Amino acid sequence: MRLLERAGVPVELDPLRVQNRLPGVLRGVMRKLISVSPVWLSEYLLRLFCRFERLPAQAPALIISSGGKSAFASRILKRKWRSANLFVGVPAPFPDRWFDLILSPVARPFDTASLVTGVIPNAVTPEAVAEAGQRYWQENLPTQPCWVVMIGGDSKSHRFQEPDWSGLIEGIRALTQKQGVYWLITTSRRTPEAVETRLQEELADCPNIAELVLYNREPKRVMQPFMAAAQRVLVTQDSLTMASEALCSGRPVTLLAPQGVRLDPGSFFEEMVEGFPRLPGVERVAMTELSAYKPEDNKAVEPVSLEPLVAPLLAELKRLNVYNRQ
Repeated sequence: MRLLERAGVPVELDPLRVQNRLPGVLRGVMRKLISVSPVWLSEYLLRLFCRFERLPAQAPALIISSGGKSAFASRILKRKWRSANLFVGVPAPFPDRWFDLILSPVARPFDTASLVTGVIPNAVTPEAVAEAGQRYWQENLPTQPCWVVMIGGDSKSHRFQEPDWSGLIEGIRALTQKQGVYWLITTSRRTPEAVETRLQEELADCPNIAELVLYNREPKRVMQPFMAAAQRVLVTQDSLTMASEALCSGRPVTLLAPQGVRLDPGSFFEEMVEGFPRLPGVERVAMTELSAYKPEDNKAVEPVSLEPLVAPLLAELKRLNVYNRQ
């Protein structure tokens, strides 16, 4: 919704946390029940299988959800409140008709109205990165050529092994010598504690570590201020969100690929992971080969922008009677 705010649309957000208590093996049955059940039964099922911190005091104009764990709640609350609902992502295996509008990172033949974002929607722009850098660094923005490393962890499609982490650490040390690079490194929620320990211990004597943030020990949000100082951004490709944020920053991006990658053929994840390296300024390197990596160019690139989505998004929200200002 940052896009709408930048377009001058007044947005009042009321975040709701939903905990899905439904075992995975029963979610297919739940999808069928919700598709055919009356509203009263759907509400009962929602309270049985989902836990809310609270519910809004009044019906919202728009329900926004992303990810399968929130899809049940979005569908049922839409019927309860007669509100419009928007899904961010690819809703499969949930029916398209559960939603009034889909913001999808890839083009799909949806039956529901949809807009293609090209990346995972995020709030990063070159301007936002510069502002975050000013707040974080004040007058101490690094003057040396810095590369940022954003580190994720295991996911359904990506499995990191010991050679991958060793390759990353050895690569950082080797590129320090070869390229004279200074490093701004941050882990994330999915990064294993053992990997954070290795980074701390094995890079302790590396003189060019400008800052190392171990997120699970100190959850500092430094991605945007780090990118403000970055000549290049390296990001493990397990996280489409981090990769999308890097692409929107206007910095050259290098995707770090582990050995264990298993992409479902035809999935949106496969399409994005394989499509990102075809964008200008984006390269991919295996983590085990990082020591020999030599980027083609470190010049700033045209950032991926979500601004072209503002006008069609406004038009869709007007169609749904969510926003009617001319």
